[in-house]
Amino acid sequence: MAGSRLEKIGTIFTRATGLLKSGAVKPQDKPLWYDVYEAFPPRYEPHYDRSHIRKEIKQIFYPEDVIRGKFYRKYGSPGIINLSETNARSSLCQLFVAEYKHLEADSTLTEDRLMEEAALALETSGFYLDHFQHPQKADVRLHVIFS
Repeated sequence: MAGSRLEKIGTIFTRATGLLKSGAVKPQDKPLWYDVYEAFPPRYEPHYDRSHIRKEIKQIFYPEDVIRGKFYRKYGSPGIINLSETNARSSLCQLFVAEYKHLEADSTLTEDRLMEEAALALETSGFYLDHFQHPQKADVRLHVIFS
């Protein structure tokens, strides 16, 4: 039993128990999870032929998720997003969602018009969502002459 790795023979717990009892694994070398599993065994023993429990998966979409989806579909990913707590600056998508919700609360525009107005509001703040509309920087080129 200890030499087999087939899930049909036994669970990982029963195989680890067999290795401990036979002395193949010393008590000080037993896995970290072993004592936890022994103290809190699962309600139903994991076995290969156990039938699956069929549960309906609930959709957990927030209204902001739909707006974010439309944002990324239309404008793509803005690049690297820093999720660390030390970064106090909001992402471009979060700024867009906040502006969208602000406009949505104030007016009765359609969804497409709200997207356009939110993008225009961000552009007036200096955030350009469409890279083609971003103002060009001065073209500075170095001319190197090789002799």
